[in-house]
Amino acid sequence: MKNYKAMKSAKSWSVKKAKVVDQAAVSEVTDSDGKVVRAAEAEQSHEELQLVQKRYDSNSGKALDDSVQSYSLSSLASDISRIKAEISRLQDEQADMEQTLLLGHRLVNLLHQAEEILL
Repeated sequence: MKNYKAMKSAKSWSVKKAKVVDQAAVSEVTDSDGKVVRAAEAEQSHEELQLVQKRYDSNSGKALDDSVQSYSLSSLASDISRIKAEISRLQDEQADMEQTLLLGHRLVNLLHQAEEILL
């Protein structure tokens, strides 16, 4: 969900959590003898985040259908975990480079000291 902060500050976007029904619930149906003709099935649904932008016709000012961008909550959680892992990896790499640089500076100083002793 890139640029969320900018969109929110522009106040032209809103965010909402929505329940999306993938399959409606089906109630049990029985015949006159009480035999089940159709078994009951539970509703299947999931939640998602929706970024909603109000849209208007620039000529008439009349409201148009909202623009809706949907994001799966599990997908967003997965993206966050992936980004945190990448941040951790980069911080480790940075620490290794800083340590290498520090050791390099120490080595250069030692070489300068050795040169001074030898001269």
